[in-house]
This record gives sequence, structure tokens and C-alpha cells, in this order.
Amino acid sequence: MLHKWFEKIGRYTLQKNRVFIFLLALSVGPLFSAFFLYAKKQSFQDLEMTCSYAMKRAKKAFDRKMQRHLFLKNYENSDPYFLDKEIESLTFLNREKELLKGWLIHPAVSNKEMISRRLQFLEGEENRLCFTEEEIQISSTCKETLEKQRFPIEVDVSDLQTLLTRIENPQNNLAQEKDSQNFWSKGRPQLVICNFSMTKKSAPLQNEVLEITMDILKREFLSK
Repeated sequence: MLHKWFEKIGRYTLQKNRVFIFLLALSVGPLFSAFFLYAKKQSFQDLEMTCSYAMKRAKKAFDRKMQRHLFLKNYENSDPYFLDKEIESLTFLNREKELLKGWLIHPAVSNKEMISRRLQFLEGEENRLCFTEEEIQISSTCKETLEKQRFPIEVDVSDLQTLLTRIENPQNNLAQEKDSQNFWSKGRPQLVICNFSMTKKSAPLQNEVLEITMDILKREFLSK
């Protein structure tokens, strides 16, 4: 049917010597086909983009679910005394302590009373971390406690790095410690520093120390 229509148009245009119209009529078919193919291709690309977007969303949802599962798995059945045993047990300014002990027995050093008082402060409970529990909230899956530091303590840069590492990210930053695997497996709760202040001070040995105070948010997750 269509080829007869084209044949009639061709005869008419040739008879009337209208070559331009004849060529234009011939181009209708290829142009229509090209437009049809383009529309099909565009529709396929749109469908492909929709499928790709849906797959990405599904993958993100799956990744979030796995991350949540691993997160809860890492922190479930946490030790309620972890902060006491692993954080409050840390000692600080150990290098300064050794220097002070050496000065105390040195015959040429005067003012040993001041050195003795400083050493007594560093070795006593006044320079040990101590937290009190406040604002306890309990849900079906988690117990959340705000641990407030009772008084400031003095540390050096190395002490501060060790302390912050133990509190916030032992998996990545304690890899060089001998007991890093044991540290992670001790029923560690999630610990997040929510308030932190630091001031530089000068110690009797003219060494620079840091006076710090912090509050820690402790989350203990319960296994189902």
C-alpha cells in the first residue's frame, strides 16, 4: 500500500518535472525511520538510567543495613566497667615523674620540697581521670550515660594522643599496640567526647603540659 503511494508521487513529480518535491518525498521514509529509532534509543536509555538509579538505591540501603548490623555487633554486650578499667586506669606525665625522682636524689638540686610536692601530685589521685555518671537514658536497645570529668588533669602531648585514641577509635589507631586486639575484645561501649577543653601550662621543670577537662557520652548496646 505504502509503496504504491510513493510510486504515484514519483510519477507525478517526474511528469511535472518537480525533482525537488520527488526527492523530498523520498526522504520522508528514512527521516521517519531515523526519528523512530532515535525515540526507541532514548526510551531505552531512560529505562537503563532508571534501573541504574534503583540499583544504586538498593545497594545504599543494603550497605546501611550491613553497617548498622556490624556496628551493633561490635558494641553489643559491652562491659559496664570498661571506662573504669581502661580509661580511668591510665597514668600521665610518666617521663616527668622519672625526671623528678632523679632530681630528688641529686645532691646539687635545691628546693626539693617543691619537687616532692609536684611528684606527689603526679603520682596521686589528683592527676588521675575520674568521671561521674549523669543524665542516664535507657531504651530497649541502648543505655546512654553522660560521664562528666570531676576535675582537670595534666598530660603531655603523647598522653593526650593515647587517651583520645583509646576513647574514640581503637580499631584503627591502636594497631601498633601489643594488646590492641585484646583491647577491642574487652566489651567496649561506644565512647564519644561531647565536651573538651584544654589549656597550656608550665610545669616546675619548665616543661609544657596540657590541662584538660572532658565529658564523655557512653553508649552500651544490648544484644537482642
